[in-house]
Amino acid sequence: MITKSLSHFVLGLIVFIWIVPFIALVSTSLRSETEAKTAGFWTAFTPTELGHRFSTHDKSEKIEIFTMNGNIFERLNKDKESFIISGEIKSILIKQRIADPEKPGKTKLIRKLVPAGEVMNVRGGDFVFSKNGDFSWSFSEKTLPKPKKLDVFIDQNPIFGTDAYIEVLFDNKNVPNALISSFIVTIPATIIPITIAAFAAYAFAWMQFPGRDWLFVIVVSLMVVPTQLAFLPILQGFSGIASWATALNQWVTDCELTDSCQVASKSFASLWITHTAFGLPLAIYLLRNYIVGLPKELLQSARIDGASHLQIFTRLIIPLSVPALASFSIFQFLWVWNDLIVALYIGPNNASDLVFPIRLQKQLGTFKDQLHLLNASAVISMIVPVLVFLSMQRYFIRGLLAGSVKGG
Repeated sequence: MITKSLSHFVLGLIVFIWIVPFIALVSTSLRSETEAKTAGFWTAFTPTELGHRFSTHDKSEKIEIFTMNGNIFERLNKDKESFIISGEIKSILIKQRIADPEKPGKTKLIRKLVPAGEVMNVRGGDFVFSKNGDFSWSFSEKTLPKPKKLDVFIDQNPIFGTDAYIEVLFDNKNVPNALISSFIVTIPATIIPITIAAFAAYAFAWMQFPGRDWLFVIVVSLMVVPTQLAFLPILQGFSGIASWATALNQWVTDCELTDSCQVASKSFASLWITHTAFGLPLAIYLLRNYIVGLPKELLQSARIDGASHLQIFTRLIIPLSVPALASFSIFQFLWVWNDLIVALYIGPNNASDLVFPIRLQKQLGTFKDQLHLLNASAVISMIVPVLVFLSMQRYFIRGLLAGSVKGG
């Protein structure tokens, strides 16, 4: 009983650790820039006291008056189409100079928080406001007051909007370009290793050839090779290929006339090859364990009926291996989509071809302290893998248990 309760507690703790950052990202991305900078995400769902600055009236209003009436919320929301401020007015910060009792003939600047209902002197007039935002500015004689900017503190109601997503997706072309580049890299880098691994797994599971077991041991051993260790030979290899392709281009074409002979060593193709190489050992291992557990009698019957290995593979193995294929697809897609280090060293470095993780890293300098924009970009980056996982989750557990039970 204690063990079961402890496992439930640990599982709940893991879920909590994963969910809280996601809620923080989403809530901050849906807040205004002011709120994101001044209050933590945990205050987004309850009324929070925030400061704003409003002007009593517009400069174009040039009418002599005894009393001016208005509303603070109307002034704050005058030109807004989103993030409409509402709530309860707490106080206004007034700054004014008064006679300095310690220094006769001189004045000193004081700052005072004036609560709702208390009259304060603003440019020779009596200014008073209520909690609902209504204010009155009265003068003893008819006058033409200049606009006055005041700092107001509001117990502000929760407010959310999609301005950050609109700015990131439509006003900044870098994020859409990064999304397209990530899809260009991720889709082939997921399909290619799965296709190759499926053929290899069938061969290791059901075909007899010299050195099969030793070759499988070598493939499995490649899983322990650190990614960083392989970067130097990979870069040298791609540089050599690019140099050879450049020379061939010069020999075959008239590229010198357009200065287009140079073939880049870092491209989408280099990322496809690298991710395929890194993903193949695990893919072959998982798929082989699953395929070897399929009913042997089924394959023997197909062989008796005269089916070739290709027919058995396409008509029996692939349909029966969908859970394992889908499970590895999730792993590979998530790894390639979220990859930073391989894309940084192997991928293209043109601004228009950067994948999403690199674009996010560069936005730390572009957006600086604009947390709502950074978080909106991060949420967009997370949406795609979440959708992929949810769409294939029914195969996930079955794929994880590949080979543990006879018959898959």
